[in-house]
Amino acid sequence: MSCESTNTDQDLINQIAAGSEEAFGILFQRHWERLYLSASRKLGDPELAREVVHDVFMDLWRLRGQRDITNVPAYLGKALYNRVINKLVGKKDTYFFDILETHGQSLYEADQSLLEKDLLGLISAWIAVLPERRREIFVRHYFDHLTTQEIADSMGISQKTVQNQLSIATQYLRANYGHLLPALLLMQAFISKK
Repeated sequence: MSCESTNTDQDLINQIAAGSEEAFGILFQRHWERLYLSASRKLGDPELAREVVHDVFMDLWRLRGQRDITNVPAYLGKALYNRVINKLVGKKDTYFFDILETHGQSLYEADQSLLEKDLLGLISAWIAVLPERRREIFVRHYFDHLTTQEIADSMGISQKTVQNQLSIATQYLRANYGHLLPALLLMQAFISKK
């Protein structure tokens, strides 16, 4: 089956599930640059960013036909996000571990890799249950590194609304997950790497 560049992402995913390397190449060419730029900005390392994007696409090929992918950009974005977090934790970023070590004696005793994974999982789960608009604002601000004005402009809402939504989200996070301060600080470290 020939796949032309006019095929939709969904057409390409269906062809990839059937084993089409040509469709895989087209999908890769269509999305790699956006993923690379995002990974490079977050990791601050172009070579590591290439590796992460490569891993995302290799997983897509390896797991072809095993996942129901209905929104390719969202799927690739989430896969990239998970890979970037794993790389940041895997790099044993000195800043991140300094924060963990100064937080308290109990953190010394826990298995570091399990603790980090649990913290990141909890933050991800918390973000997932936010109301849609608040989640979008939170992610755009803390993970896409957009200013409140840029978010307001792109969503067609006031900057004050964006600030209020961010304030509500962070206050709730601090009140209910304050004991997870290292995870919040990880997010700040992640932001500073842009």
